[in-house]
Amino acid sequence: MSPTTGSLLAGLRIDALRLPSSVDAPEAADLLAAARVMTDALRHDTGTTLFDAEPAEWLAGLRATRYVDRRVRLARLEYRVVGVLELDVPLDGERSANAGFHVAPDARGAGIEDALIEEAERLARDAGRSVLYTWNLTTIDVPGERLPSPAGIGSVPLEADSTRRLLRHGYTLGQVERVSTFEFAASLTRAERMLETALAAAGPEYRPVWWPSPAADELVDGYAYAVGRMATDVPSGELDWEPEAWDAERIRYRERLQADAGQLMAVAAVVHEPTGAVAAFNELVIGRDRSRPTQNYGTLVLPEHRGHRLGTIVKCLGLIRWHELVPTSPRVMTFNAEENRFMLDVNEAVGFAPAATSGEWKKEL
Repeated sequence: MSPTTGSLLAGLRIDALRLPSSVDAPEAADLLAAARVMTDALRHDTGTTLFDAEPAEWLAGLRATRYVDRRVRLARLEYRVVGVLELDVPLDGERSANAGFHVAPDARGAGIEDALIEEAERLARDAGRSVLYTWNLTTIDVPGERLPSPAGIGSVPLEADSTRRLLRHGYTLGQVERVSTFEFAASLTRAERMLETALAAAGPEYRPVWWPSPAADELVDGYAYAVGRMATDVPSGELDWEPEAWDAERIRYRERLQADAGQLMAVAAVVHEPTGAVAAFNELVIGRDRSRPTQNYGTLVLPEHRGHRLGTIVKCLGLIRWHELVPTSPRVMTFNAEENRFMLDVNEAVGFAPAATSGEWKKEL
């Protein structure tokens, strides 16, 4: 282990996380400590338990390196892990990397956050990347002045420590996303009614389908193509995401990783009958603990198929069938760009409510 650049805090060191064979192995102590830091930090920042880190699932994700180079650095004070840096370098991209910073609430304000940001930028440059993306999550009710999104809708709290720090390090706000939750304790009646109306509006050219992973062979190619469009076809504000290459093998790779991690995924989709294309999809995922919140991964209606209520179909169908499949999960969490008014309208009509705010940031290195 080597001292961090600038020795911002006496005794602070940053080193790489060594992946254990399992979360039960003796060498898993660092991974477990890092997961606790991430959980504590995100509970502090959002006032929710929605983002709690599950060590076994995180470990499985860190091993998924065929398409993304994943690096984790730990900040230590003496022998205590007080900070975590996650850096993802997409292997099908050339310019960008993505970073997440987590510091224990009782260790903040002494330079650890700055040291991790500097380490992320160094690693990104060493990987040949010229743009670093990151984010900051906050509660929805932080008082004081707001920094507006350049997309024209949404804002982040200017007085939040994470906002001020990113600005000080030269990051610019590119977009604001709303984190929303749907509570299954509420009735699904609205979703059922909306689904019926949307199916009638879409007409016979569009056929709804739903499956728990794995995807059927006859759908996997079209599904992979639609997933690949996520990077370029969702609202992105002032962010410039690089295209992602998805094919059937990448879908199968992800399905195997999720199964190995004990995760369950289901997809609601709409097939365009005249062409056989997957025109829209919505993905819901839950970890090994089926009593935890469900995560909404991707939702997309391909631009050439918009205007037929397909977003409503995949959202409502997904929720209805998911609750039948996993009745023990109490809620679904989703992210939507604040300027994506269509999907926010659908979510609000179904019963989603705001839970947190996510600022999306970038820096030219």
